[in-house]
Amino acid sequence: MAQGSWVEKWSQWDLLKLNSFSFGITGFILAMDTVVLPVIVLTVAPDEFKNTYLAVLGISGLFMAAVVQPTVGRISDRTQSPLGPRVPFILWGAAFAAIGLIGIRLAPNFSVLFAVWIFIQANVNIAYGPGLALIRDCVPMNRIGMASSMKIMSDAAGGAVMIAVAGALIGKTGSSLDWEWLTFGILAFMMILAISITTVVVSRRELRDSSNSQRRDVESSFRSLVNPQLGLFLISRLVMVTSIASFQTYGLFFLRDSVGLDNPAEALGRMILAIAGALAIGVYMSGWVSDRMGRKPVVMVGAIGAAISTLWMLTAGDSTQVLIIASVMGTSVGVLLSANWALANELVDEGHAGLHIGIVNLATIGGAALAKLLGPGIDTLNRIPGRSNDFGYQVLIVGAAAFFIIGAVLLMPVRTTGRESAPKDVVPPPAS
Repeated sequence: MAQGSWVEKWSQWDLLKLNSFSFGITGFILAMDTVVLPVIVLTVAPDEFKNTYLAVLGISGLFMAAVVQPTVGRISDRTQSPLGPRVPFILWGAAFAAIGLIGIRLAPNFSVLFAVWIFIQANVNIAYGPGLALIRDCVPMNRIGMASSMKIMSDAAGGAVMIAVAGALIGKTGSSLDWEWLTFGILAFMMILAISITTVVVSRRELRDSSNSQRRDVESSFRSLVNPQLGLFLISRLVMVTSIASFQTYGLFFLRDSVGLDNPAEALGRMILAIAGALAIGVYMSGWVSDRMGRKPVVMVGAIGAAISTLWMLTAGDSTQVLIIASVMGTSVGVLLSANWALANELVDEGHAGLHIGIVNLATIGGAALAKLLGPGIDTLNRIPGRSNDFGYQVLIVGAAAFFIIGAVLLMPVRTTGRESAPKDVVPPPAS
């Protein structure tokens, strides 16, 4: 939708409500992946194959996201609706994903569980893909940085809250309540409530000015993907997300085998809390600064800070040092993620936001998938004769730091001509 009269002064509260859908959908998927599916898999899979079956579900989810998000995003670019082009997809996807939970609870075997999970993943991504285009649709350029910060914080908060709720409830016993049904009901309610807040915000603005819902011709949408600026950005994001995801994936083993902590799981839990707190600070600062200085300089600062703090982790010798380094790393990654997402929104074309943001998110999915493929290489390097038995982790850390720098260098030629200028004649939004 053209920004036109939508160019208005969005407060932090307005931006938080706009990104509420991300709290619900991201939290829902993370809770399912982290807590719910491992519990359900134990009821339908042989114990000796539980990790394999769980991996199949995880890989299928990534595949569905890669296929559905760009496809439905492009369809939403062409859609005209009184509620706006994105809202019908968000409502449809969230509603049917919630209904799919019934099948998860009743699945008698893994084949049924797999089919139901594919159904849920398809619908979740039907909602999430078009939802990712809302910032580009609605928010003026001078607030995209803060809008991106609110999106990243919504992701993190949704994951933390819904994982905590699911983890506290799903394994409980000792009463007449069916705790699994209760867990599913609460997750569905929280997701629907969160997406409802977003749909109300967007729909009210659409209904107030229906002329803004006229879509531009998108016949050239696929041709515009060959834009070298967007291509460089995608490669850069893929590289940096791979670096971030690699430590998330192998961090516990690194703390045990390389740092030598006695209780690596406890240390990792504390480290995640430190990273989360620091990340929130970094995300907020990044949004504020990038709206004033531009996105690329902030991404560069975040990438350099992330590279230095990643290398610093090689010197950690106890849990206190790990927490200090993790805090610096979290702040740097928060700065990087927020400004990088704001830059993504600047680079996509307004009339093709659904398709282009879906393509951008492929880099996120690809980075996470690539990180999971590094395990065999780490194990092989750890077994090289004459090297320390943590040589693979050392290479991983150095490689992750290098990837941050490579990602930043790849962004240097990227131009955002005319996109970083902020409109000056903004008017405040109506009270809502």
